[in-house]
Amino acid sequence: MMKTYLWQEPDFPYFYHNPAVVKPLEDAFRVEVAGLDRMQAQQNAGFEDVLTEEIVANSEIEGVILDRDSVHSSFVSNISPVEEKEQGAVTLTRMALANYDKPLSHDLLLSMHREILKGSKFPDESIGAYVGDMKIVSGSRLDREYQVIHEGVSKDLVHDKMTEFIEWFNQSPSESPLVNAVQGHVHFETIHPFCDGNGRIGRNLILMGLCRDLGRNTPLALSRSFNTDLKSYYRQFDGGLDLTHTIQAMSPLFQNAVRETGRILELTSFRTVVADQADSLNERQLKVINRLIDYELRGGFDGGMNNTKYQKMTGIGDRTALRDLNELQELGVMVKTGQLKGTRYHLNIPHLIESL
Repeated sequence: MMKTYLWQEPDFPYFYHNPAVVKPLEDAFRVEVAGLDRMQAQQNAGFEDVLTEEIVANSEIEGVILDRDSVHSSFVSNISPVEEKEQGAVTLTRMALANYDKPLSHDLLLSMHREILKGSKFPDESIGAYVGDMKIVSGSRLDREYQVIHEGVSKDLVHDKMTEFIEWFNQSPSESPLVNAVQGHVHFETIHPFCDGNGRIGRNLILMGLCRDLGRNTPLALSRSFNTDLKSYYRQFDGGLDLTHTIQAMSPLFQNAVRETGRILELTSFRTVVADQADSLNERQLKVINRLIDYELRGGFDGGMNNTKYQKMTGIGDRTALRDLNELQELGVMVKTGQLKGTRYHLNIPHLIESL
């Protein structure tokens, strides 16, 4: 028996959910966002690292590996990436954030697609065009085997279905950012209009919609959070028009995305604080602190810093390493735990200290 896909349901795209179940989740998401707003106001940290991590993680979900330093330089120094895949990924997110307060349109979506496929080997006629008849697969391009979990809208219907999606996107009520984010993503990925890049564009549309609903340009570490639980992320495409359980399953990932954004902002702010103390630190100390911050941005530094690790990073002897570490502790840059061989030093950042 041939499988029936969601877009073939007679009531598609009229999604629905149980408000009694979803409202507390919507409220919890708003609480997380309010906390992030307070942090941003207090720390005045920039979003360069958040944008970098989001762009890299967004591509990584689909097995596209970007040069993180090149992406970061495009925001910090306004240096355009050399490689086309980095250029396209950066421009895609810039377009989403620059247009969050404007109506979504066919032209914008097709322009996004042209950017993300810069330098690709796809036929020219399929770049910046709806093609239809596409497949959603689980796993990244790095995996040996794909599993087809969904087939998108047929070629003859794809333009009309995208028109419906755009109309819904532009008319969806701003008081329901979480519902809109989940529903919009399921809706768009169900159509799956492009030959490639649907996921990357779709996740940028989530960001675009959230910024619109929240009323401000607020980059979030969405893909970084999705990457922590790809099973739940892919499972959202398995359900029907009733999105209640899907929203329940995705809610923790959206809340975690806000927390991840906060953690990245803490690291960014801490780097600024350390830079302001540069006159009190030697080159070795600055090198190690900045490297630890980079490790935390990219997934964490297991086990904490100790004398032996410090020596390996800097090439100095035992006593000098101990003196450097003790100075960092005295300056409040690092926090010391344990004793003797169990002594460890940790960056003095709230979310890291709380986890000790």
